[in-house]
Amino acid sequence: MNEIDPSNIKVILLDLGGVVFQYSSESNEKIRWDIIHLLKDKYGNELNVGTARLTKILSEYSHLTNQYLGEREFLSGIFNTLYFNKDLIKTLKTNYKIIIVSDNNEENISYISERYDFAKWAIDQIYSFDYQMVKSDKNFFKRLVVEVGFEKEEMVLIDNQQRNIDSASACGIAGILYRGNEETNHILAH
Repeated sequence: MNEIDPSNIKVILLDLGGVVFQYSSESNEKIRWDIIHLLKDKYGNELNVGTARLTKILSEYSHLTNQYLGEREFLSGIFNTLYFNKDLIKTLKTNYKIIIVSDNNEENISYISERYDFAKWAIDQIYSFDYQMVKSDKNFFKRLVVEVGFEKEEMVLIDNQQRNIDSASACGIAGILYRGNEETNHILAH
């Protein structure tokens, strides 16, 4: 694991799912998380790298739940059940530039980047569908280092998945396994 020198850090590579958006597991009349998890296990990688579209999941979801939601209605319902961690973003953007890095599908990103105005707080956004590979593939971070214009020693990945931290670390980028805002802020302060 690469050591973090807070005085050298200029850029936070910030994961979305599990860090910026936190899962509550609360289902409602439109959103059935048990079925969403089942379909994510089945189609997640294809969606993330851009070889499948959200309509594929939505069709099966609609059949399994006996409801026929439009894409925006479905996405709105999902993000209405998630917590948006604006406190972490506020703290990070006072000291660092933020680049969003996420394994997520294009339709989700299109919807949430508009709803949560990513352009106001992130200088760039890099997604698995952009690279046709997920963050756990160390080639993701090799490519990112070449493209973003910062040295790897100037970047830290904040992610809730150890495999993604390990992938970044293999490319010389330090990582913080996200376990809450307080712990993350403490690590960056020392």
